Amino acid sequence: MSQSDSPIRAMFDAQRAAVKQSQQLLKQGMATQRNADTMALTGLKGQESLQRQQLELAQAATHGYLSATAAFLPSDDAPEAHRNVDETFGQLKQTHAEFYDALERELERDVDSATELSEEFVDALDEQTDQFLEMTQSVEDQTIQNVDELSGQLRDQLERTQELQDQLEDQLERQTGDVEELLERQSEQIEQFRQQLEEQDEDGARQIPVQGKDEPHTKIETDPEHTLEDIDGIDADVREQLSDAGIATVDDLTRAGPDAVAEAADVSEDRAEEWIGQAEA
Repeated sequence: MSQSDSPIRAMFDAQRAAVKQSQQLLKQGMATQRNADTMALTGLKGQESLQRQQLELAQAATHGYLSATAAFLPSDDAPEAHRNVDETFGQLKQTHAEFYDALERELERDVDSATELSEEFVDALDEQTDQFLEMTQSVEDQTIQNVDELSGQLRDQLERTQELQDQLEDQLERQTGDVEELLERQSEQIEQFRQQLEEQDEDGARQIPVQGKDEPHTKIETDPEHTLEDIDGIDADVREQLSDAGIATVDDLTRAGPDAVAEAADVSEDRAEEWIGQAEA
């Protein structure tokens, strides 16, 4: 017996015990009646009524037992079981009535006949009760089997649900790790890009000519189409002086101030302004 069917089995056992207890009460009543048969007939009707009530109680208890187990029975079995109970107790009641009718007729003539009839009633009661309990036993077994199968399905479903939850958690952890790794790589790339920009800014700053008396100048190579050869008055020596000062093209000359050009070429500012005018023209 599994742990899941223990409460159900206990309920069935309690209901069966109630039916058997009702049976014993009837048998005890019959034993009492047999002892009372030798007494006056005045108490006969009272005993018959009492026995009838006990049969009604037993029948009600049996219906209660079936109602309690109805949730575990197929929908078509419960009404059939109630009909069987009514038929069984109907037979018992008929036998009981026949017994008292015969008892009233025969008690004065032969007490032994009444005893025999009471034994027949007890035998019939035992047989009918055993048949009923045997019938309900199969119902109990089927109910417990159904409960076990349902419990097994629920356990399997819970296990599958737990496995799915574990898989989702693992997948979430992996995705979280991938996102963190991606963010770290992007952060590194951004930092590298920023450093490259800084390096490019520094290289660009070093390549831009700085005009001034005390500033160092870098000699740069230029496109021949933009050189200073077309400027009147600027010969090769002057061009070299200007190039050393960072003035190597017509554009450099137009951007430079007259004082810077004059200082670089060692000429007057007026002459430097004349060169700049030619370059702008």
